[in-house]
Amino acid sequence: MRIVENLFKALASWSYYRIGWLRAGWLGVRTDWRARVSPRARISGAHALGCIEIGRNVTIGRGSYLSSGLVQCAQIGRYCSVGPGVVIGPSEHRLSHWTTSPREAEDAGESAQTTREQAVPTVIGDGVWIGARVVLLQGVRVGDRAVIAAGAVVVRDVPAGELWGGVPAKRIRSVTADAAAGC
Repeated sequence: MRIVENLFKALASWSYYRIGWLRAGWLGVRTDWRARVSPRARISGAHALGCIEIGRNVTIGRGSYLSSGLVQCAQIGRYCSVGPGVVIGPSEHRLSHWTTSPREAEDAGESAQTTREQAVPTVIGDGVWIGARVVLLQGVRVGDRAVIAAGAVVVRDVPAGELWGGVPAKRIRSVTADAAAGC
């Protein structure tokens, strides 16, 4: 019986994301066949989606493209370039709860949702470049024209026009001053 239940859940999940994938194509978004797009995501005007999973609490601005990874809770601005293997706005566990395990909470008679934090969207400005394998936690704000170096873990707000990198990410230098100087 468990196999049938799991098979049904897998088919329902596949169908849900296929509807989103078809909707993306209808909206004119170039979409990789492996993309998993929630039908509730607001992606009208996005340029392209690679092998990426887009959750329902996601808005993607005009001309932005995302390579691969997971976007669960985010507002992505216009003309952003997002590299492969990114994780943006992942769900987080509530550390103030007596357990962080959804299964343990269920075994104790509570809802699994009691272990999760309330979703706060990650907000990414216009013209942002996010390198490969970057993690942007929920609630982080990235200013316009900022650059996030590959492999960075962003845990706090990034001002506009700055290059940030590292774990945890910190300011490396300004990028808008270099562009203005013609470097």
